Amino acid sequence: MKPSQQVRELAATVPGATTDELLHNLLANLAGLLGARRAYVTEVADGTARSIASWEDNRRGPVREYRINGTPCATVMQDGVQVVDCELADRYLLGESSIGFGCESFVGSPIVDHNGDRIGQLCVFGTNPLDDSEMAAALVSLAAVRVSAELEHRQHEAALERSEAYSRAIVATAAEGVLTVDANGRIESFNRAAEKMFGYLADEVIGKDVHVLIPERYRNAHSGYVDRFFTTGEASIIGSGREVSARHKDGTVFPIHLAASEVSLNGERCFAGIIRDVSAQKAAEESLKATERRFRAVFDQRLQLVAILSPTGIVLEANQRSLDFSGLEHGDVVGREFWSTPWWTHSQDLQHRMKDAIEAAAQGATLRFEVTKPRVDEELGILDFSIRPIMDKSGQVVFLLCESHDITEHKRAEEEARHHRERIAHVSRLSTLGEMAAGIAHEINQPLTAISLFAQAGKRLVDAGQFEKMDEVCFKLNEHALRAAEVVERMQSMARQGESRKEVVDCNDLIESAVRLAESEARIYDIQIEFSKGPDLPPVSVDGVQIQQVALNLLRNGMEAMIAANQRKGCPIRITTRLCDEEKIEVAVADCGGGVPESRIDKLFTPFSTTKKSGMGMGLSISQAIIRAHGGRIDFHNNDSCGARFWFTLPAAKKGSHSG
Repeated sequence: MKPSQQVRELAATVPGATTDELLHNLLANLAGLLGARRAYVTEVADGTARSIASWEDNRRGPVREYRINGTPCATVMQDGVQVVDCELADRYLLGESSIGFGCESFVGSPIVDHNGDRIGQLCVFGTNPLDDSEMAAALVSLAAVRVSAELEHRQHEAALERSEAYSRAIVATAAEGVLTVDANGRIESFNRAAEKMFGYLADEVIGKDVHVLIPERYRNAHSGYVDRFFTTGEASIIGSGREVSARHKDGTVFPIHLAASEVSLNGERCFAGIIRDVSAQKAAEESLKATERRFRAVFDQRLQLVAILSPTGIVLEANQRSLDFSGLEHGDVVGREFWSTPWWTHSQDLQHRMKDAIEAAAQGATLRFEVTKPRVDEELGILDFSIRPIMDKSGQVVFLLCESHDITEHKRAEEEARHHRERIAHVSRLSTLGEMAAGIAHEINQPLTAISLFAQAGKRLVDAGQFEKMDEVCFKLNEHALRAAEVVERMQSMARQGESRKEVVDCNDLIESAVRLAESEARIYDIQIEFSKGPDLPPVSVDGVQIQQVALNLLRNGMEAMIAANQRKGCPIRITTRLCDEEKIEVAVADCGGGVPESRIDKLFTPFSTTKKSGMGMGLSISQAIIRAHGGRIDFHNNDSCGARFWFTLPAAKKGSHSG
């Protein structure tokens, strides 16, 4: 056959119904024209070839897959069209499994895609040498071009079919309603979501005017929108998305969001609309607005000053009371770091403390402490401040809640009450000292008398020139002077009124000082005081004068009870100290009097409640207030035999405590 006839023969290959048929027809014709034994169309990737179509020994061949390294196919992929006209086995080492095994000639041409990339090849193996290698190369190249075009065409068709199938599936299964309308306003398509939304089946509305879906009172306006768009191009609904009203099959009107666009197909204008029923959204929005209104009403009317922060400390919300407290506006605090808002800028220390508190709360801690905050009158208010984390179900901190209570007036009242208690306690001490005056005078008179006697003796020794005994006389003078000074100092301490000041002291030393004050009065009434010191007591952090006042009050009450019961000689009043546990020390006073009458027990610690003719009725009430202020407790019980036992506890000082 002449070359021109061969080309015409190859070009006349009838396309099959499928790409597979066309490729095999093409390979059959090509093998016949070249007298070849085998022909293949392959795709090549990563050095591996896989046959798309194969022709072997005048029939379809199986799918082949092989590595192309070391074969003429590798040369085709690298350099383009390749021809081996004879002695193929001598040029390449082709094993029995190779598609070229037993062949003498080879012609191959690459298959390229629309980008020019080599994606495969068409190759022909002959059992005999080629008669016309140039013609063979031309025919294979021509066939490769035909294969490339066919593959690309079929790829485009497949992609188009997939795209159309995807589009149909997407439209059919879309959550939104999708419909198309022709230029005359007739509905052309209506998906399942639209059926569910409007209550119509597609067959009921396709071909009908779109006005069937529009409430009657809006139809004229809709027609005007469409006419204006056609004449002026001005978009109202068409070309944009907006909320409009729609009509259900049962006549119900409901809100929808409509996004409409113009589509031109084959010169004809039509419109596509995507519709979303926003009834639930509108209801949710209204519910959210109502919830927001309720939240804001409750939030703003809370008595506390409240702020909501992000875990990083940004102010998300603040109630109106917190803003009004300092005369601020919403924008002064919201969106800012909590510690940098005008609430705290009056104190750098407080800003640092707030920042540390936020970091701790973001890790799950809850903190509470007192702070100061500027008020609208520019004075500093005192607040009880707390910050705590709010977590989700997984335990993650989602925001922080800050609450503050204005305790300014409470703190002022508390301070006034404290001063009032101190004044009453001072009056009580002065009253006690007045009642003890005879004993104290006797206590001071003794050292003063001794001082006078020793002074006279010293003068006589000096007059007699007996200076060797003056040492002893001076020593005695000094000893009795110090004793008198000690009594005066104890009286001054008890009489002095000043700020409460705690210091870490030894409890036994403190109580012993109170015992010495009471001993002068005890001797007058011929009552013996026995003091039993508890061993190894830890120190206490107390206002020493106040605790001495409590101990002295209990001792004097006990002595008065013993005098009333005529129990003096031979029956002492006992005061003891002991360690209750590792954190509490107990001080107890036990007398031998008549005990507390049953009728007085309920009012024993009530102010102005007394059985004494000259008493104020404040001693035990003041004592109770003092002990409670120190974190302790005071109580009593009647003894089984006689008398009563009053006791109070004091917490042991914490390690590292100091005077202050």
